[in-house]
Amino acid sequence: MTTILLKRIEALEERVRALETKRAASTKFTPPSLADIIEYTQDVVLAKRFYTFYESNGWKVGRNSMKSWRAAADQWKARDTNQQKSKEDEQKIGRISTSELQSFTKR
Repeated sequence: MTTILLKRIEALEERVRALETKRAASTKFTPPSLADIIEYTQDVVLAKRFYTFYESNGWKVGRNSMKSWRAAADQWKARDTNQQKSKEDEQKIGRISTSELQSFTKR
């Protein structure tokens, strides 16, 4: 009876060690290379800005270490797209005459 219990305890301990090893390996962040970021974003200028920004602050987001550079790059790309759309909208507004703008605001 005791040998059966000991074997079960050893098996459980082995499973716990395996899970801890797997968890420790998966939580370690490794910074990407510039080539990795360029390949992922397909935008050289954005990739260089992203890389230099995070390389200069030690790959931190605020005070915390970065967990997923791909998620952060997606956020940068979305923000960059929104800023480009805003600039295009501002340029369109600049081309509207005063009377057209007034009639638009009265709606």
